[in-house]
Amino acid sequence: MLPLRRSRKYLREEKTYENLITTLEEISSENSSGKLLILVEGKNDLIALRELGFNGPIKTIKGRKLSDLIDEVYLEYKRVLVLSDWDNEGERLYKEIRYLLESYGVRVEDKYRRIIKSITKREIKDVEGLLSFVKHINLK
Repeated sequence: MLPLRRSRKYLREEKTYENLITTLEEISSENSSGKLLILVEGKNDLIALRELGFNGPIKTIKGRKLSDLIDEVYLEYKRVLVLSDWDNEGERLYKEIRYLLESYGVRVEDKYRRIIKSITKREIKDVEGLLSFVKHINLK
């Protein structure tokens, strides 16, 4: 009976990882078409997404006045995915940016963030860690 449990667990993990890869592919496709801007906290997060194959618009948050960033974003984009870290500070930043962008009529994509966060919550805490996580699951 024990091997059966392991195989069921393995199948659940496999399905979960497939969902993550599918989600990242959807985001990448929308981002590449220019329809979806991705906001990340810092330069290393941007580099990680580029290494994962994201070649559309990505902007960093750190080192900029939030008001300037919001002005720039709402003038150029209708949809935004905020990929700040999954820690308390990242969540606070995400909520603040979402509130400001939505007040200007910009749609903030919560679905993708929720999916990534729920799949990786025990494994990683930031976008930068997503690169090594994806590399790891591709080796399995």
